[in-house]
Amino acid sequence: MNRWKASAVHLLLSLLLIGGIALTALHTWFPFGLYRVAAPDRLLYVMWGIDLVAGPLLTLVVYKAGKPSLRFDLTVIAILQLAFLSYGLHTLWVSRPVFLVAMPMRMSLVFANEIEPSELAKANKEEWRRLSWSGPTLVGALAPKNDQERQDLLFATLQSGVDLDKMPSRYVEFSESAPALLAVARHVELAESERAGLKQQVKEVVLVTTRANGVMWLDASSGMPVAAWPGTRRNVSRR
Repeated sequence: MNRWKASAVHLLLSLLLIGGIALTALHTWFPFGLYRVAAPDRLLYVMWGIDLVAGPLLTLVVYKAGKPSLRFDLTVIAILQLAFLSYGLHTLWVSRPVFLVAMPMRMSLVFANEIEPSELAKANKEEWRRLSWSGPTLVGALAPKNDQERQDLLFATLQSGVDLDKMPSRYVEFSESAPALLAVARHVELAESERAGLKQQVKEVVLVTTRANGVMWLDASSGMPVAAWPGTRRNVSRR
């Protein structure tokens, strides 16, 4: 085997490994097409760029059939590539989405590195005190019931810098927030939802993240999320 074939084999194996990781992450952590808004592709591109260049290119440089130190050289390259991959996976892991929050006028996608452990410990349910490993947990956020609560929440936000969507202590079941969210949602024409491959009637609300904004389509009957779209697809201004 010459160096070009060795580099090509290395490239193919790297593509299969990193491609499998990318597809698994997108399918598991970004349901409803959330990747269109949350932009994990930027990090995945970096992972691909580093690993696909570092491994196969170095193999192309050092490979020579019969070279006494070839096994050692390839082992070092594999270790370096795994180190780059591990760092990328760790970065992807700590920034994975963990809560999809229905708020009074919009939905918010919250990432793992945006939730303070002290805030997480205040959640009302045990499962909300853990950061999900298998995609964002669907919850609602309890809106202030009166002026006093609204003022207290404002002061708490100003003091801590933590907004309502990142306060697990105010999380409630999604079903409790869905009716209010549907009430302010924008109607989506059936023809448009059919063009997107959906057959049910849907409504649309603003979807916000710290990375980008977009819209979320909700089932018009249940309020359950159906599909997320980037802000460039539609006018995402609030009603």
